[in-house]
Amino acid sequence: MNNPFTTEFRPPRRLRVFAFDPATARKFSNRDASIVTISIPYEMDPSEPNGDKLGPSGTYFEVIDYDPASGVFYKPIDLNDEQVWLNDGLAPSAENPKFHQQMVYAVAMNTVAVFEEALGRSVLWASSSKKVGKVWKEEFVQQLRIYPHALREANAFYNPAKKALLFGYFDAPANSSSAPAGTTIFTCLSHDIVVHETVHAILDGMHPRFAENCNPDMRALHEAFADIVALFQLFSFPEVLEDQIGKTRGDLERQSLLGELAQELGQAIGRGHALRDFLGGKNEDTGQWELKPPRRDALHTANGAHARGAVLVAAVFRAFLTIYKHRTADLFRIASNGTGILRTGEIDPDLKKRLAAEAAQCARRVLRICIRAMDYTPPVNVNFGDYLRAIITADHDLFPDDVNGYRAAFIEAFTAWGITPSDVSILSEKALLWPTLSEAEENRQSVPEANPAEVTTTMVQKKIGWMLSDPIGAFSDLSSSVASAQTKAQQEAFQGTLTTILNEQKHLHERMQGRMSDLADALPLATVKSAKTSASTQPSTNFLEIADTTDRVLEYHAANYYKRLLWLLISKDATPEFLDLIGIAHVNDPDNPMGTLRRSSITGLPSLHVHSVRIAKRHGQRSKLEREYVIELIQTRRGYFDPKQQEAEDARPPSAKDNSRPHDFKYRAGVTFLIDAQSFAIRRLIRSRHSIYSEAGLQAHRAHLTGEETRPNNAFYSGTNPGSDQAFTDLHRHSHSEDSFG
Repeated sequence: MNNPFTTEFRPPRRLRVFAFDPATARKFSNRDASIVTISIPYEMDPSEPNGDKLGPSGTYFEVIDYDPASGVFYKPIDLNDEQVWLNDGLAPSAENPKFHQQMVYAVAMNTVAVFEEALGRSVLWASSSKKVGKVWKEEFVQQLRIYPHALREANAFYNPAKKALLFGYFDAPANSSSAPAGTTIFTCLSHDIVVHETVHAILDGMHPRFAENCNPDMRALHEAFADIVALFQLFSFPEVLEDQIGKTRGDLERQSLLGELAQELGQAIGRGHALRDFLGGKNEDTGQWELKPPRRDALHTANGAHARGAVLVAAVFRAFLTIYKHRTADLFRIASNGTGILRTGEIDPDLKKRLAAEAAQCARRVLRICIRAMDYTPPVNVNFGDYLRAIITADHDLFPDDVNGYRAAFIEAFTAWGITPSDVSILSEKALLWPTLSEAEENRQSVPEANPAEVTTTMVQKKIGWMLSDPIGAFSDLSSSVASAQTKAQQEAFQGTLTTILNEQKHLHERMQGRMSDLADALPLATVKSAKTSASTQPSTNFLEIADTTDRVLEYHAANYYKRLLWLLISKDATPEFLDLIGIAHVNDPDNPMGTLRRSSITGLPSLHVHSVRIAKRHGQRSKLEREYVIELIQTRRGYFDPKQQEAEDARPPSAKDNSRPHDFKYRAGVTFLIDAQSFAIRRLIRSRHSIYSEAGLQAHRAHLTGEETRPNNAFYSGTNPGSDQAFTDLHRHSHSEDSFG
């Protein structure tokens, strides 16, 4: 294993890939922007010998080039081979399976790097679960597997059960306009498709519940977000930007490759154009491409994940275009003697470079805003209006002074496409911000008979800060038996939880000592002794602050450790006023009667799932480092399509044994709160629109599922099954011609 603290300089790995796909690269007009080179930082991709690997293998991915349809393993590429290393990888080639491996690996790694830069932490894959006795245990997933030739069909998808990206290939049909009929199309060679599927996997690691079919926007957000990242990642390649800006004369509202995704696949399946075109489309009467104007009623007629997702992507792209035009207006005025209209003929090469630089900067900021917003959403049951609030709040908290009007552009664009939060009466930046804790308390006290929570909230905040800064001391206090754990079975379950926490703590200490030893080995001799002394000292400090992007295992176990500690703290010390404030059913109230609310096997009281405790480190205004903790809590309730059955089940005596009772769907509610890493004050409170008790929220979920029975199956949905196991598999099947691959 490479020492992450080595002082030896290691150059990044550079690999060539198709900028779009082979069909686009074959066009003579695209020759200057057909191939790009991706640079992968050494620490993300240590240069270890391939050994017996079945393809490229690094910190995040393992490529396995097995073709089930042919029953063969393709010979793996050795990225450390001298000729490969010195030549920026193999030359792009649709005929060479080794290049296919290189392409998926490089593009997927680049996507991870984009996320880590925006989020300020490591990307962690969704953990795997297995049942040990009566208990489900989660395990860290080090590498996501990538299969470049997994399917012989026009499809590609992320498989959450296998923790793998599966790419298909197929023969071009007779009506293909991108490749001659009978030739082979490989989805793994589409830059957009590889990014799109990688984003599905990353988002599943952040928000596993986002794949649940709980409202019309939930899965559409998954699709749209993957498209947004794929779209704006193209803007990071200067050669592509300059080529397209030259062809559009700087007018990005004109038809270009920058507003399209999956050109080859869309044309190969007979659509005659890219699978996604967010700017416009062909007029059926004139046959000419036309800019698509925004429609405020677009979501009223958009059914299915892809159709609704396309509206969200169009809104984000419109915001980008507004920002780009604002930032480049002076360049057009200078180049046109004040008219803003360029002279006829080819655009000046210097102007082309300047416009490309501005477009790249705008796209980078827009992409980071969209990614960071995923830390500012409720953990479940999110809609597009929530995502707009997340975008505005995330950018506001990092850049309070919106000098260039980014947030105004987002608000205007989303409003133009009819995307507005239903719980905000005034569409202003201030109104769209998620509430601070004090604002939430003011809103709560406006409800009759609400008890003030200020004092108890301050107390709970202090205890959360104590838990984060001194976890070992906090555990010693919290490990005394939870008051409600009275039965023998509950006591045994509680002791099992304590044992798990102690094992996590031991694992963290061992991992940290190993890292300190690595650091000592990399330091000058004068400081080796003190470093090794530190390595042997049992630390009592904030594990999340110590964990960083060079050790994802440490980050994973630190997060799990804090999740369990936070559960202990809330179960023992959270007051009813604080729980009311954050929108959580009382986890320490023995008088709660609702029979469908999931119960804890330890306390027998309403169960609380601490979904995440993670840290974000970001550079904001004037390059100031901002650090905050992101905490997500989720509760679950059994749902039934028949309201009378729901009423009867709600009236059952509450019991943890009923958690496994048959039900039609799971209704969830939750809260995200953001905590300042210095003061430990809760900075933002982001609750799902409805609480777990809400009959309106339950009915909305029920109506969504039963209403969809009347619709044709779409890529995310085939009947009333709200689960997510098959979601990504079906998502991109070509059988739905207008609703196929994402």
